[in-house]
Amino acid sequence: MDKYFMVFLISSMFILTACVSVASTEENPLNHPDDEMVTVLFSDSTSMQDEHTYYDAFLTLQQHFEDEMLSFIIVDLNERDVIKYFEINEFPTMIVVTGENEHLRMEGVLTEEEILQELFDLFLEEETP
Repeated sequence: MDKYFMVFLISSMFILTACVSVASTEENPLNHPDDEMVTVLFSDSTSMQDEHTYYDAFLTLQQHFEDEMLSFIIVDLNERDVIKYFEINEFPTMIVVTGENEHLRMEGVLTEEEILQELFDLFLEEETP
């Protein structure tokens, strides 16, 4: 085989492979309706002690908005596609999204009060017409 043809063939394979991997990360990997707000906690199960404040804050928020069904999803460290899509670099991280629109991002170890303040600010703002 001609060496230029081989170079062309190998280059084409790399380009096609790159296109496939990029295309797979462009679509939101959460199985959730695009028009519904969802709170997502990115969790590392080896450091659960750092995440309890996020759970507690969300439960408090849910009690306050008991008439509404608030959606909550936990994404584990091994769900690489979701972590890559949302560009998560630190655990725990909590985001609140509607479809492609990110409303809030909190990263790292925070107090329950800090998390609650951010969540209440966002959810009360969303309630106001």
